[in-house]
Amino acid sequence: MGEPAVVRMANDIARQFAHLAPEDAAVAVAGHLRLFWDPRMRRELRAEVERDPDQVSPAVVTAMAASVVEPVETT
Repeated sequence: MGEPAVVRMANDIARQFAHLAPEDAAVAVAGHLRLFWDPRMRRELRAEVERDPDQVSPAVVTAMAASVVEPVETT
């Protein structure tokens, strides 16, 4: 099985901010995810990061761990 699409896309986004300081890159990644990603995609990415944080960029891990991308409640 290949890399999940949300992981590939999140890593692509993080690469766009690689020129920034790590903290700034994480904030930029989080902002992009909040603005442009559907809540279902953010949930899927959160699950992937929790399952295997080594598969994503450190900026993505920081963005998710710092709750800058809030967990979406399921009802």
